[in-house]
Amino acid sequence: MSLRTLETDGVALRYVVMGDGPLLFLVGAPVGIAGFAGLAERLSARFTVVTHDPRGIGDSGPAAAGPVAPEALAGDLLALIRHLQAEPALIFGASGGAVTGLELLATHPEAVRRLVAHEPPLFTLLADGASVLEKADAAFALAAEDPDAGMQAFADLTEIFGRAVRLPPAPPAEREKNRFFLSRMAPGSVHYRPKFDGLASDRIQVAAGAASVGQPARRAAEALAQQLGSRMLEAPGDHIGPAMQPDAFAAWLTQLVAGDHA
Repeated sequence: MSLRTLETDGVALRYVVMGDGPLLFLVGAPVGIAGFAGLAERLSARFTVVTHDPRGIGDSGPAAAGPVAPEALAGDLLALIRHLQAEPALIFGASGGAVTGLELLATHPEAVRRLVAHEPPLFTLLADGASVLEKADAAFALAAEDPDAGMQAFADLTEIFGRAVRLPPAPPAEREKNRFFLSRMAPGSVHYRPKFDGLASDRIQVAAGAASVGQPARRAAEALAQQLGSRMLEAPGDHIGPAMQPDAFAAWLTQLVAGDHA
């Protein structure tokens, strides 16, 4: 494993390369190097796995003031792919990272060989999207002043940690990460509307956790698959399955993509 830095668009992007085999990019927003560590380690026996901290998260920064949009995150991912001479790339995108992947595929299709999009929180695609977005925006506004309260409100809405789970107060560093994520990064993901005219649906596989039934992000994944005219795949666990069930998830992802490389 090696920790490296790529200077791109005014940001020092920190990334890790580990393992041996075809390149596989694990992409999140806000999940970065630490959040993917368990999954990356298990995949590294079959793949050369690349993870990075999105701008403003972990060791990547500083992020400019204002929102961190999917367009900026996709630009960072494109720079990393080209820096590693990995174009077209095999990408697994989780949550906001799946939104990053969709934006990259729509705007730079030459850079993406295949995208596995796991539970992109595309609340704009939901039948009750206006109501869900209104509640999400309230959580984001709250997080700017009180990250713990904002995270609780967002968790209650999305059920990403389960139903009726009371979160403990976050340590100071985690609290600031949550403030940044909820007030500056998450809004762009949940309000994002895919550029369907530019998406090559044969290069996208939409997936959602088997334990996420009824949750907004899974319903968004179902809506995305329907609009793409494809079948949604069932993945192990729930929205945070890639982090919480790395053994099962690595086996599932390996079986899904092992033969998809040059």
